[in-house]
Amino acid sequence: VYRTVNLSQLPSFVGEDTIGSLRYQLAAVPIEAGGESLILTVPFNSRQQEIEGQIDELNRRIWSYTLFFVAIVGFLGWAVARRIADPVRRLTRATSRVARGEFYPPISTRRAEVLEERVVSRTADELEILESDFNEMAVRLNAQRRELQRTHRLEAWTEMARQVAHEIKNPLTPVQLSAEHLLKVHADRGSPLSPVLQGCVDSILKQVRILRQIASEFSSYSSAPGVDLAPVALDSLLEETIDSYRLGLEGRVIVSVDLGPDLPILQLDRVLIQRALSNILENALYSMPDGGSLSIAVIKCPSELQLSVVDTGVGLDADVLARVFEPYFSTKVSGTGLGMAIAKRNVELNGGTITVSSEPGLGTRVKITLPICPGSKS
Repeated sequence: VYRTVNLSQLPSFVGEDTIGSLRYQLAAVPIEAGGESLILTVPFNSRQQEIEGQIDELNRRIWSYTLFFVAIVGFLGWAVARRIADPVRRLTRATSRVARGEFYPPISTRRAEVLEERVVSRTADELEILESDFNEMAVRLNAQRRELQRTHRLEAWTEMARQVAHEIKNPLTPVQLSAEHLLKVHADRGSPLSPVLQGCVDSILKQVRILRQIASEFSSYSSAPGVDLAPVALDSLLEETIDSYRLGLEGRVIVSVDLGPDLPILQLDRVLIQRALSNILENALYSMPDGGSLSIAVIKCPSELQLSVVDTGVGLDADVLARVFEPYFSTKVSGTGLGMAIAKRNVELNGGTITVSSEPGLGTRVKITLPICPGSKS
């Protein structure tokens, strides 16, 4: 202080000093008092360390809050990203599986479960809508794929039926003509080989008729029949169809018919429906080799007629029931497997539907629904 004020003649002095561990600042200025030159010193505590400590504490708090805020923002960002990314990843995986055509798992012998690619919906915004739309798309694609496969099979079966009918019919005519000519020549010469020749030729002609019937079924299935809709009374159509079976079933199968009152006139192709009913009755009778009962009932609904054919035959297993309308599938030894396929086609061509339910040992129910046209009269 002395050197600064007296020797250096500076107007003031500011510096630091210590007392033990305490640091403080000292200010000094020259003054005149009582005719003497004096130096006035003023010591005062320094709060610099306290301020610096407070600044350090404030910095630490700022950094802590900043890190906490960054962590919160990061967690929220991660949660939002996962909320968005997970459904997108699920959709990506699902789309890849659908693109590969993975609609079906390995089909077991007991049951074929359809695998419809579904995404677990966990969001509540546009992604949820997207996932829902994808689910619906997958279901529609699955249905379209099944329908396309069925269409391809039907086309293949139709082509095969046409070729088989053609190949069978060609040799039948000369065989039949030769057998009939042989019978005529045999009769002209006094029938020297009867009854052996007569029995053999009759057997040949019988088998020819069977082959012609089979070829006719193949030919009928291979060609798409035209539908000639006309007013038809279903009760008279049923009676006409059933009457052709009554005589042969007497004493073996009990036939009951419940047609109900005031049945309306339907717009149907009489030939197609009659043939469908004949095929259904043939199958029902075949399932009752030891006799039973056959019940036919018609129920009138507001917009349709429901026709049920119920037998007490051997019934069908689940595997057979699943393929009952499949062409060339038959439980008969001598059947072509086209009867129910033709029945289904004929009913659908007339705007109706056909279903089959059955239990082994309890019989089978075939249900046909036919639409009632507005304004139809009873």
